[in-house]
Amino acid sequence: MRLMLIFILLLLAPAATRSAEINTTNNPAELQQAKIAMGTDLDLAEKLIGKALALYPENAEVQFICGRIMGQQAGDAIFSALSYAKKSLRCLKHAVALQPDNTDYRRGLMSFYLNAPGIAGGDKQLAWQEVEQIALSDALQGKLAELSFYRQTEQQQKYRKLLAQCRSDYPGQAEFHYRHGLLLQQEQQFAPAFDAFYAATSASQDNDGIYVFNAWYQIGRTALFSQQRIADGIYALNHFIAKAPVSADLPDLTWAHLRLAQLHKLNGNAAQMLQHLNEANQSNDKELKREISRLQR
Repeated sequence: MRLMLIFILLLLAPAATRSAEINTTNNPAELQQAKIAMGTDLDLAEKLIGKALALYPENAEVQFICGRIMGQQAGDAIFSALSYAKKSLRCLKHAVALQPDNTDYRRGLMSFYLNAPGIAGGDKQLAWQEVEQIALSDALQGKLAELSFYRQTEQQQKYRKLLAQCRSDYPGQAEFHYRHGLLLQQEQQFAPAFDAFYAATSASQDNDGIYVFNAWYQIGRTALFSQQRIADGIYALNHFIAKAPVSADLPDLTWAHLRLAQLHKLNGNAAQMLQHLNEANQSNDKELKREISRLQR
């Protein structure tokens, strides 16, 4: 159960509320402090969001952030995981009740239903109902939610069919090209994967550039996996490091430096490999450290 709840943490954390109000009543200081604390001290974040809930129980974003924080706490807990999960669900449902047309809140609730075990409130049928409600509010967001549903429920045929349709219907949306590239990459169809990722980088529509920059990163990974177009991969990763914003939705820069080190090794450039390895070594990520050790053998 604890492993399933960790997925809740991963899925809820990236969501950004597009409908948040900017005045101090609807954007209280306690809420902003809790959002900042989420990245460094979950216990403090829980205390702060508790204060915000007491003061502003009918603030939809306060309820949504409560759902995220409690979901993260559930992922870290052992004995109290179920209690935190139930609090997370309660807050997410309240946020949706307060702002039923907010597709971000519904996506968060959908993700909970999809990834939580049944004992904690997980329910695929309820998740699909959220997909339907999102589609009623926003056609594009409905397609994105439907794709997410098929991906997470491993309905590959429906996922592929809908993704192809979306790429045709929404050619300017970076996310559809990016996800197509990931499919091709997984199938080791590297040449068309490059094309898909480049299509994502030149797409005109992308909230905060998240999928555009993810695509730049994946161009580097595709070059590494295929051992082809190494120069393209190096350029893409350098661009990612120089331009990408700091975001939970993007790979950490230390991973980009590791991929660059790996590409420079393939290119026979020992000096550049060591330079980027030194940058990658700044991380405490255990998986990253293992990759560095393998590269240095």
